[in-house]
Amino acid sequence: MKTLRHLPWVTSLLLISPALAGPLPGTRLLTGTNDYSLEMVAGIDRFLDRELAASVERRAAKWKRDFSSPEAYVKSVEPNRERFKRIIGLVDERAEPALHLLATPTHSGQVGEGKDYKIFAVRWSVLPGVDAEGWLFQPNGPPVADVVALPDCDAPADAITKPFPALLAESGCRVLVPMLMDRRATYSGNPKIRMTNQPHREFIYRAAFEMGRHIIGYEVHKVLAAVDWFVGQGSAGVPPASGGRDGRASRPIGVAGYGEGGLIAFYAAAADPRIHAACVSGYFKPREGLWREPIYRNVFALLDEFGDAEIASLIAPRALIIEACAHPEVSGPPAPEKGRVGGAAPGVITTPSLAAVESELARAQKLVG
Repeated sequence: MKTLRHLPWVTSLLLISPALAGPLPGTRLLTGTNDYSLEMVAGIDRFLDRELAASVERRAAKWKRDFSSPEAYVKSVEPNRERFKRIIGLVDERAEPALHLLATPTHSGQVGEGKDYKIFAVRWSVLPGVDAEGWLFQPNGPPVADVVALPDCDAPADAITKPFPALLAESGCRVLVPMLMDRRATYSGNPKIRMTNQPHREFIYRAAFEMGRHIIGYEVHKVLAAVDWFVGQGSAGVPPASGGRDGRASRPIGVAGYGEGGLIAFYAAAADPRIHAACVSGYFKPREGLWREPIYRNVFALLDEFGDAEIASLIAPRALIIEACAHPEVSGPPAPEKGRVGGAAPGVITTPSLAAVESELARAQKLVG
C-alpha cells in the first residue's frame, strides 16, 4: 500500500523524465542570448493589436438593427443600449429630480447675467448622497429649448461666460452647465496615509471600477438627472415641462460638450432617447488605440461591442453633430509634487487627423443606413 512518503519520489521522477527522454516531438531546446521577456511582451503587443483591429468586424454580430421604421430601429438597438449603460456603470436608480439655488441669506445665488438671460449657481440631486453643482443660464422669457452644456473638465471657471453656453442662452435656451471632475491631483489620496499624482478622474475611476461603476457613468448620471429635471420640473416663472422622468418634455432637450464634456454628452445621448439632439466637439475618432488614452477612459469590454461609430448608432435617428477640431491636449498625468508618490497610469490625449474623424463618421453613417 502506497503512503504519502512515496509522493516525493513520484514527483521527482515526473520532473526528470522529460529531460532524460530529450525534447518532445516537434519541439527544440530554447537556446540563445536574447531577452525572452522582451520578446514575450512584444508578442503580446502584436496579439492585442490584432485583436483590437479585428474587434471592429466582430461587433456586427452583437447588433440586430431593424431599418423598417425609426421606431423599429430604436426598439431593435435597445438591448445594445442596455448593455452600454451597464458597462459604463449607469445602473443606479437616480434620486427624485430637485434643483436648488446655492443662495445664502446675503446672496441671491445669481452670479452673472448676459443679453436676455441670468446665471445662477445651482445644485441638483443625482443619486442618494450624490449631488451635481454648476450653473443655470435662465432666459428672461420662456425657454425655447433645454440644453446641458459641458465644457472640458479642465476648462477655467470663466469658460461658462464664453460663447459655448452663453450663445445658447442668448438664443433663448435654458442651459445647465455641470461641473466635471478635473484632471488635477489636489485631493487624490489620504493625507494621513499618502497622497498621489493620480488625476482626480483616475482616483475615482480606480475605486469605482472595483464596484462595477465608472467616473463616466457618474457624470452621465449628472446629465440625465438634469434631463429628469427638465422633463418634470420648471424654475421660477417658467411653466413646468409636461411628463415625468419617463415622459417627453414640452420643449426639445439637447446636450453639447467639448473634450471630456464631449465624451459625457456623447454617452448621455446614447444612453437616453429623451435627448433630442447632441453636439460632440473635440471627442470623436476610431477607438482601437484607446489603450494609449488616460486610464479613466478605459471601459471594460467596451470595444467588444462599441466603438464611437456604434455609440453614434445608438443616437440615431435623433440628430448628432460631430465637430472635428483640436482636442484638449494631455501629455500624461501631473508630475508628483513634494510629499506625493507617483503611480498614476500613463496616457495621452491628442488631436486625431481629420481623415480619422471622417472615417469613423462614415462608418457610423454606414451602420445606420
